[in-house]
Amino acid sequence: MKKLKPYSSRGTGIDNFNIFLLRFSPLESKIILPYCFMLSLLSFMNVSGATINVSTIGGLQSAINNASAGDIIILADGTYVNSTINISASNITVSSATPGGVFLNGTNVIDISGNHNTFSGFQFTSGSISGVVITVSGNYNILTQLNFKGYSAQKYINLQGQYDEISYCNFENKPIGAPAGNLIHIAPDATLSGYHRIRYCSFQNMPGAGGDNGNECIRISNGATSTYVSRTIVEFCFFNNTGPGDSEAISVKCQENVLRYNTNTNNQGANFCFRNGDNNIAYGNFFINAGGIRVKEANSIYCYNNYFENCGDGSITAPVKYVYVSPNLNNINVIHNTFVNGTSIELASGASSNTWANNIFKKTSGDIFTGSTTGITFVGNIYSGSMGVTIPSGMTNADPKLVMNSDGYYGLSSSSPAIDVSSSGYPAILDIADIDDDPSLLFDISGQSRPVTTTLMDVGCDEYTTGTISNRPLLLSDVGPSYLGGPVTSAQDLNSENISLSLYPNPASQYVRIIYCLSEESSIQLVIYSLSGQVEKILIENEHQPAGNFNLSFDATDLKDGMHFVRFINGNFTKTIKLIVTK
Repeated sequence: MKKLKPYSSRGTGIDNFNIFLLRFSPLESKIILPYCFMLSLLSFMNVSGATINVSTIGGLQSAINNASAGDIIILADGTYVNSTINISASNITVSSATPGGVFLNGTNVIDISGNHNTFSGFQFTSGSISGVVITVSGNYNILTQLNFKGYSAQKYINLQGQYDEISYCNFENKPIGAPAGNLIHIAPDATLSGYHRIRYCSFQNMPGAGGDNGNECIRISNGATSTYVSRTIVEFCFFNNTGPGDSEAISVKCQENVLRYNTNTNNQGANFCFRNGDNNIAYGNFFINAGGIRVKEANSIYCYNNYFENCGDGSITAPVKYVYVSPNLNNINVIHNTFVNGTSIELASGASSNTWANNIFKKTSGDIFTGSTTGITFVGNIYSGSMGVTIPSGMTNADPKLVMNSDGYYGLSSSSPAIDVSSSGYPAILDIADIDDDPSLLFDISGQSRPVTTTLMDVGCDEYTTGTISNRPLLLSDVGPSYLGGPVTSAQDLNSENISLSLYPNPASQYVRIIYCLSEESSIQLVIYSLSGQVEKILIENEHQPAGNFNLSFDATDLKDGMHFVRFINGNFTKTIKLIVTK
């Protein structure tokens, strides 16, 4: 039984607000569109359109060219060869008749320059091109329910606009003979942040000899644009056996990106790499029998609430691996992580102003660390095993008393010395603007609440408490297209992703509109918290609502200037978004 720690006192009173159920013409039942927010936007704009069925690529292109906002264009199931598709229209859906029922083989060039479009349900399993399969230069587009398996191309998807999303897709078995190039490429702009999301995708079984071959599953920018601010989020993605293709499952090469809630497993030769660019974050990730995190030509990196078990191959990957390239490795912060066995953590000379705080290290054989500890401050850590290096303070030698939990990873037992003993002696965690991150460590790796007071938090990634679990190690069945065994709906069995929650405007000075979508009937709560965790407004309390799209507005003038948290609770699932109030 986990202990219950108080999160906050509850406020009283409900401000005036209005809820409007927005109506939208339903899609055909065969079409899966897991992104509720698009439906909310279309509903809000009173957009409805026609359903257009076509059976040739020429017919598809003609329908796109003549489309009106809200149109759903459905391509008949079958195999189509050597296709060129240009989507310059906006606010339309282009879909296969049944998810996965359309195979686009041979040479394919797909360009999406319009905005607010959805491209869904297609497979790419046979064919070869020398360049990019799908290029997205428009904004607010969604690529979903796609399968790339054994298709030869330099890159599969290149995102060049803003606010685009890749979700519930599978990327697998890029041929060894294909041109070198990453599977998904984010091309940031010099002045405009992209705010892209890659979520609930599977990356698996990439053949090759391993090493740094330029075939990363995801590459965010290039080294030449390392100062660009992308603000891309990679979340709830599953990486399995991609190391033979490239040692970097994710390669971050620019600034202000977030890697969270991903699972890297059965992938000893592949890590998440902060290759270039400063001010990046990794939190809530599971690294199990895989590579961990590598930091190279980067500064101001924040790694927290991550879990590492049996990580590293003793060569190119480690649970954490420093690679010093002057003048980098400044302000690297490793906070509230749990390390269980694996190869040694590889430190390096040249680090400066680094902090390792409130981590758990448990290793039954071999050294926990190798390399130089110069430039690193250790605070509040607990270890069991051979240290391998001399660390004069900030490391307590004690058995952390970890136990395997029902979600398949080691958490704290009731007698763990890691409970309630965290140190506050670490730098403030980076808070990326307009990203709903967790710089105050309000939650642990499972999504359960941590105490507001830092010194009452537990050491490691797991808080010994009770509450809603919204994150766990992913399985292949949790991600990817539904027709390949992935979730049929928006991962409602995993997290709050069976809802979409957005705030407008944000920052706000007076009225705030909350748009959300429920994929199924459920009971919800909607609460506003202060930065210190106090309840400020209860907008909805345990109200049963049907599936659909909702629009709620409330007056924020009585909230103080600064950051607040809007927390949506839907059954056993939660979603929290930052709200900035300015007056």
